[in-house]
Amino acid sequence: MNCLHCGDCCLRMSPLSAPDPCPNIVREGTFYFCGDYEHRPEECVNHTFHAIHCPVGLTVLDISSPDKVRERIDNGWELTKSL
Repeated sequence: MNCLHCGDCCLRMSPLSAPDPCPNIVREGTFYFCGDYEHRPEECVNHTFHAIHCPVGLTVLDISSPDKVRERIDNGWELTKSL
């Protein structure tokens, strides 16, 4: 599944986020990334959506166009390489 880096999972569902947001969140504009990706909790690794693109991200970011999805994924990839 393609993550759209909307941050919703990190902000609301990370086991490290209670009561404050996960301390490993790295934010770049509207993109959210894990600052400790290689050692993230099991709950953050296993998202079991049966979809090509994250349905949460599509909703949070209000993306419906395939071109916008592709652009978001490409921009997120470029940002991860620069971080």
